[in-house]
Amino acid sequence: MQIAPKRFFDFCANHVPLLHAIATKPGDVSEAQVRQLIRTFSDTAEELPETTWQRLTELGILVPLEEGSSHYLMAQPLRNLIEYLHDDALPTSPEIIQGYTAALESARKRIVSGVAAFDALSVALAASEVDHTLRRVQEDLNATHRAVMGEVARYKADRSSVSVRERYMRIVRLMDQFVHPLVEIVRVDGLLVNTLNELDAALRSARETGVFVELGPVLRNERQIRVLRRRAIHTLNESRKELQPLYDVLRRSSSIAHGATLALGRLKPMKLEDWVAHYVPQAARAPIECPPTDAVLRKTIHDVVAHPPQQPPPLRMEESKDTPADYVRLLWLNALPEALRAELPVKDLTGWLTQSFPDKGTSDALLGLSKILFDPELEVSFKHSKPKSYRTRDGVLEATTISISKP
Repeated sequence: MQIAPKRFFDFCANHVPLLHAIATKPGDVSEAQVRQLIRTFSDTAEELPETTWQRLTELGILVPLEEGSSHYLMAQPLRNLIEYLHDDALPTSPEIIQGYTAALESARKRIVSGVAAFDALSVALAASEVDHTLRRVQEDLNATHRAVMGEVARYKADRSSVSVRERYMRIVRLMDQFVHPLVEIVRVDGLLVNTLNELDAALRSARETGVFVELGPVLRNERQIRVLRRRAIHTLNESRKELQPLYDVLRRSSSIAHGATLALGRLKPMKLEDWVAHYVPQAARAPIECPPTDAVLRKTIHDVVAHPPQQPPPLRMEESKDTPADYVRLLWLNALPEALRAELPVKDLTGWLTQSFPDKGTSDALLGLSKILFDPELEVSFKHSKPKSYRTRDGVLEATTISISKP
């Protein structure tokens, strides 16, 4: 049924408290609950409750849970709008972002096949799907950030009505189930950024080959990819910065409460004399320390003031176009286990590492050994023999023989 936009928005503007109260109800609402909310939040002198109820159903604001049911749900687009206007949001799970990533990968494959077949229609449809998916990814990541900021604000505003354990579980849930997994997905070498890079290359190919003649959607998708690649990790890092201090404080509070419970449990069966003997400090054995004298304080202040100041380090104002060395090292470490599996079995791991990568220094060699030794899929064994010396680019490593068998 077609709904007149002006009539719809006029009704919403006149019933903002009622709509917000319905939207904040968890799950579905019954007709009796809605009528009670109408009497509570609507002006019965201006409009009869029965008229308000009819407008809610006629305008599609409330939809029945199933045909003929007396339980209703608020239309999801209107619920999203109310959550956006009131800055209410739910965090997005990593599985949803992974689903969006899979949808982008599927659209990329259709773009590549459309470019190969010179099929402009399939490329246009895939580009439209990419535009829609990118918008949803950005909206869900922003919703996660708003949910984190809302939880932080609620924690700071009201600390008395909620127990320490409940606050701790809320913060831990946001950190462990949403923020940390999402950071792993959207980081520089994560799944989402790799998919965005490949999708950007596919869109560029469609534009350069002239398959997709409407450059506006392609250019818009490329801009969205650049913005999402830059803002996704920044948004989640900001969320983690807001949650981390609360997470640490609540973890300490939870540990203190747990320790106090254990201490009381141990003290309960003991006698008072045993308490004094084991846990009360004896005044006769308490050490007494003298405060520092004025001469010591003056000498300390003089040493601080008279210390020669150091020149501030120079700042480089020009951005280097070279690939960062830390990023190159990270890529090498991530690819190291796969390179090792191609050589299995390896009888001397340290020798293989120093011979295969002679340009790596001692620190990089130790990082590579740690990466391989802690890989859960590799079977590592140590031979009890005399340590051997292995030459690196800038030093020598001494280690016993480490072998890795073929699974």
